[in-house]
Amino acid sequence: MKKSSLTNAFTLIELLVVIAIIAILAAILFPVFAQAKEAAKKTQCLSNTKQIGTGLYLYLNDYDDSLPMANYPAAPAYVGPPFTVFAFHAGAGVAELAWADLVQPYAKNTQLFKCPSDSTGNPIVAGSAIKGEPLSYALNYYFFRQPAGVVRMALTGGSMSELTAPASKIFIAESASSANREIVRPDRFAGFERHMKGSNYVNADTHAKYHPMPQWWKTVPAATWGLPEQAQLQPCPQWFPWLDTTDEKW
Repeated sequence: MKKSSLTNAFTLIELLVVIAIIAILAAILFPVFAQAKEAAKKTQCLSNTKQIGTGLYLYLNDYDDSLPMANYPAAPAYVGPPFTVFAFHAGAGVAELAWADLVQPYAKNTQLFKCPSDSTGNPIVAGSAIKGEPLSYALNYYFFRQPAGVVRMALTGGSMSELTAPASKIFIAESASSANREIVRPDRFAGFERHMKGSNYVNADTHAKYHPMPQWWKTVPAATWGLPEQAQLQPCPQWFPWLDTTDEKW
């Protein structure tokens, strides 16, 4: 006598147990996969910043060790061409050149200036996205705004000869491509926690490195960061090119 085919089927309880096991495995593995994916993006971003640092090094060789400007004077003082290729200020083909336009010919690739984890998109002005390549990185505010009223007007970041500790001074930091900023400081931290609560930085000597973001930066009033005389009293000398110390305090 043949056995009924029903004897080979799953019971409802067995099916529920299998589903429960799959759900548990998924709950365990999905965060692992997400972390692995983010780690890969962090590594790709670090590769981007290393190549940008190489481009900066070549730029310095061609310009007598003078660090690039943050941007050209905006309109109406600047009427161009040349114009930026990035989604910056008024956008590609319209706005003045930014620092990335100067470094890009040495880096050879505009896509390097877009962090793979930066999903903020291009800046929105009057309801429309500004045209151009996304720009996920910006320059250190304090290379252009210094104590005692020294303002470089964004035309130069100064000379490497002025720095006693370039290997411990931030020059390029991560930013949000939607922020429409060419310079950043600790209170403009849109990109500083992008990769596992940290981000990638290019120091003035052109080497790139990952650092976690110190959470106390968020507790300092923005007005303090806006005044170099007060900001330099904070325990983060890596932001201030005029300080001789090499103690980064990360």
